[in-house]
Amino acid sequence: MATGRFRIKQAAPEELLPAARTVAACWRETYPFAEAVFDMKDARTPQQAEGWDLRSQLGEYFWIVVDHEAEPEPDGLRPIVGVAHAAVSEDKDAPTPLLLDLMYLRQLAQGSGIADRLIEMAIGDAPAYLWVLERNERALAFYRRHGFELDGVRKPLTGGMEGWDDLRMVRG
Repeated sequence: MATGRFRIKQAAPEELLPAARTVAACWRETYPFAEAVFDMKDARTPQQAEGWDLRSQLGEYFWIVVDHEAEPEPDGLRPIVGVAHAAVSEDKDAPTPLLLDLMYLRQLAQGSGIADRLIEMAIGDAPAYLWVLERNERALAFYRRHGFELDGVRKPLTGGMEGWDDLRMVRG
């Protein structure tokens, strides 16, 4: 049985909406975008959770990090402080079949070591790729520690995030 403050588990259907809200909260903690970008992200969380529910019904796993030292939320669930998901890529130019398309951790859990366990749970040591926001030095360093390297591919962002790029990192 897992012990410690932060524990990883497969998200149950009722945890997908709180998990999507966790991602939105991570955006607010991490990214220097205008408030309107965060408001759009918040507004999309119900649809995001519905999409995750469909994907989980098809056999995909959404991994969450639960804070077992915090008081339960009003819905009775423990606070979710991290989320990860990987799936077969749909990109026609994917450098590997596996995409780590989601990995977020709230600031209060960063530095605890749980992120290392979360990425291991999501993709193990498989070849994979991901997209990371440029200038997110903490994330870039974390992924490098896990064998990922920038491959030079950039994707410009839109929707109020113009002027920023996502950078592709690959682990072979």
